Amino acid sequence: MSSKILTALLLVAGAGAGTVHAGVVYSCGGGSACNGNLYAIWVVSQTTTSYVLDVGIQVSTNYTGNVTDFIDALAVIPDNNSSFTGLPTLTGYPGGVWNAVSGGLNAGGCSGSGAPFVCAEATGNGVNLFNYNAVTKTYSPNTPLIWQFTITGTPPVSGDTAHIKYNYISNTGSTVGSLGSFDIGIQCIGGNGCETSTTPEPVTSALIGSGLVGLYFLRRRFPR
Repeated sequence: MSSKILTALLLVAGAGAGTVHAGVVYSCGGGSACNGNLYAIWVVSQTTTSYVLDVGIQVSTNYTGNVTDFIDALAVIPDNNSSFTGLPTLTGYPGGVWNAVSGGLNAGGCSGSGAPFVCAEATGNGVNLFNYNAVTKTYSPNTPLIWQFTITGTPPVSGDTAHIKYNYISNTGSTVGSLGSFDIGIQCIGGNGCETSTTPEPVTSALIGSGLVGLYFLRRRFPR
């Protein structure tokens, strides 16, 4: 078989082997409740009875507080269309010491009430929103900040939403700005991230189509 025909065949096989996924998209879903930062929630992996959910904050120079502020608590409803059993495990966090707590949050941090929220709470001030460079004497966003939860329950599907709240504090421990509280779309990242459809996405379909067209012309050029 011609090497050109083999290349075309590999292109078709590779295009159909999996779905093409984009990266995480951060956005503001709550207007003034965003405090000038951007947010994203995405499924990293899943089984039929559990899933791993990442919650990310992209700190921005548009942040409406001070460069010396921290975040000491973050609460989410993992999936507005589903439920979970037991307390999710906090398997990742951006810095400091954090624990998972049932319930939502208020200006004092995790409240311990308000199902079906789960809250990540820091010991002390939590993690700083900006890093200070002692040489240049300037601050830069400490980003992205990511919390990871391992959750027992029915995994989300594409199009589901989660709910997010967070508590920004000053270096003296006082709450700064809004607590957030808005819905945000759950993104499906990677081959194991809440994508259950086998229908090719547009990019995949285009690759398959290109491969078939290539095969047609190669066959005309190299008859059997």
